[in-house]
Amino acid sequence: MRNNIISFRISDEELEALQAFQTPEDKSPSQTAARLLRGSFARSTTVSTKTPDVDILEVFKQEVAASFSEVRSQLEELRGKLKAR
Repeated sequence: MRNNIISFRISDEELEALQAFQTPEDKSPSQTAARLLRGSFARSTTVSTKTPDVDILEVFKQEVAASFSEVRSQLEELRGKLKAR
């Protein structure tokens, strides 16, 4: 099996959100992103690589956006609690 490298830029806010998902096994944000992406593919029942009209990149973007949205709301909640102290 051939290994391929995928690279893209994310904002500081997105990096912070990604790091919130980091586990002790993840040695870097890249490993965290790879783990989340693989998990996303494993959970997805609507994506089929044999279906030509499925845009896998778009599905990935939607999954990542949903994850970031959830983390952003958690971060905002934590920031609010910190400011309240």
